[in-house]
Amino acid sequence: MKLQNIILTFALALFMMPQNSKAQDNYIFNHLSADVEVGSTGWGISISAPLTRYVTLRTGFNSMPQFSFSGDVKYTSHGTRNEVNVKAKMHMTDFKLLAEIYPFNNCSFHITGGFYLGQEDLLKAQNTEPIDPEDGLEIGDQIVFPEADGVAHAKLKVNTFKPYVGLGFGRSVPVNHRFNVACDLGVEFWGKPKVEAWSPISNEWVEVTTTKDDDLNKTLNTFSKIKAWPVANIRFIYRLF
Repeated sequence: MKLQNIILTFALALFMMPQNSKAQDNYIFNHLSADVEVGSTGWGISISAPLTRYVTLRTGFNSMPQFSFSGDVKYTSHGTRNEVNVKAKMHMTDFKLLAEIYPFNNCSFHITGGFYLGQEDLLKAQNTEPIDPEDGLEIGDQIVFPEADGVAHAKLKVNTFKPYVGLGFGRSVPVNHRFNVACDLGVEFWGKPKVEAWSPISNEWVEVTTTKDDDLNKTLNTFSKIKAWPVANIRFIYRLF
């Protein structure tokens, strides 16, 4: 099923939920809870409030802890083949807006849909030692020349808007208790990542392909094939009122 069909199905399910009873109307924002979470998207915080008996709205942000790795990249200097160490740093912070649908009354199982919105630079890389500005690093199939300080820059870019669909268990707004625990499994669609390098000649980011077999290019090539990120987390919830 195509992504747009999934989103459409979710939206139709959301609006087809019963909306006409007086008791149902009394659920709108009658409670508010806060939670902290840890999982594959790092750590995050959010607040949740019911829209109806069957739908809860959740918003907040997630931040993936920064981690780094390094590898060697080849370049040619005065006719001699050399290697220089390049360090890459990976980090992601996103705002999120999600709607949880509880198909059955008094049941903790829910279907979640919504989106993450945030930075597009998933990974940034640069050489740790300066090279001659006339020498170019072999980033993929592109010769990337450094700036005047001898440092070249590359990055891995994803979409800023990332749709999300998933399943979960546990109510984000507990009614009978102040504390609750919930878990979620889903997929964040961030599109096909692009590897780009900064060109001091044209003064712009240029997309490159990554077919080289050295350490860093292998890593960039692997990440460039990941179009969606698996989401698995556990949330610790406290109802404020």
